[in-house]
Amino acid sequence: MFRFEENKCYRMPAHFGGFDCPGPDAALYYRDAVSVSFTYTTDKDQLESYVPEGFELLRPELNISYSQLREIDWMAGGAYNLVQVSVPARFNGKRDRLEGQFILVVWENKTAPILGGREETGIPKIYADIEDLHTIKPNYYTTASHEGNTFLRLEMLGAKPVEGQLLADAQAFAATINALGWRYIPKVGAPGADLSQPILYPQGAEIHNAWAGSGTVKWTQLSWEQNPMQWHIIKALAELPMLEMSPAIMTKGIVILKPNNGRVLE
Repeated sequence: MFRFEENKCYRMPAHFGGFDCPGPDAALYYRDAVSVSFTYTTDKDQLESYVPEGFELLRPELNISYSQLREIDWMAGGAYNLVQVSVPARFNGKRDRLEGQFILVVWENKTAPILGGREETGIPKIYADIEDLHTIKPNYYTTASHEGNTFLRLEMLGAKPVEGQLLADAQAFAATINALGWRYIPKVGAPGADLSQPILYPQGAEIHNAWAGSGTVKWTQLSWEQNPMQWHIIKALAELPMLEMSPAIMTKGIVILKPNNGRVLE
């Protein structure tokens, strides 16, 4: 008869056995990471309606970050792509008070990072088909879709190298990132949650090179028939007005995740 061991870590299906839990200094390395970040201001009241109580929206900005991740240690050198949508926020709790990026949603094109991110660290990950970064220098573009229906197109045009102090500033900013989220595990067969809690997932990046250019973001709303599980998420984001677009920033380097330093915020 299978029995759980208290000193082991488990993932579903847990009854095939656990593993030795990594220590607090363990880190996940993504040794070939290309990211393109798009930021635009939007309507404050609309945006705040998607930020849970306990968090404070710092600026009415929506950040959309595309990442093409390769040479991933924990995936035995594997790869995947993602699109992350987040807002600058502060958590104001009884014990914790810290600023970071509150993650509204992350689309990824592989199952393994979705499962670990949702259950173990509370990051709201869901699936999409996400293209590799297409390049016709100095222009770059990619798309995200569901079963052939494109719902997001990202373009960076006229990319130029970022150097000197601007590059140093970007490197310092990316070195430590507080990824903030909300872990929600519903009850089985009943309304409500077994777990509903704010979380911190520390991470960072070593930026080796950076470029800046003009960015365009195009949302395409899908019907329920086209994307039954996500259409309402896409609709909510697509209806946020784009008031002012900042320059798009592309970086190349190494991403470092520290899930074992993550914790529930109080």
